[in-house]
Amino acid sequence: MRKTQWPYLIVLVASLTVPSGGDADSYRCGRKLIRTGDTSADVLRVCGQPEARDRGHADVRADGVSKKVSVERWHYRQSARSLSRIVNIHRGRVVSIEVGSR
Repeated sequence: MRKTQWPYLIVLVASLTVPSGGDADSYRCGRKLIRTGDTSADVLRVCGQPEARDRGHADVRADGVSKKVSVERWHYRQSARSLSRIVNIHRGRVVSIEVGSR
């Protein structure tokens, strides 16, 4: 490989390994984690009241099948410099956690 190709290779590898916005399996509130499957009461106990709540839809995978369900979306942000998290709750349980924007 020629010497001039190395910077391009480094950029390519770095872009493939940097996580993008999307879903997360868990979210850290202080020293504790909330995970998919936790109850909405657990989320309130660990993270407190969300900054905002709204309704929306989320893709949920159950028994190997993905389907779109209506969810309550709880919005959290720990600081102005951190990424927001959207906790999607369906029937009192966390079904997914999305990584939002700054």
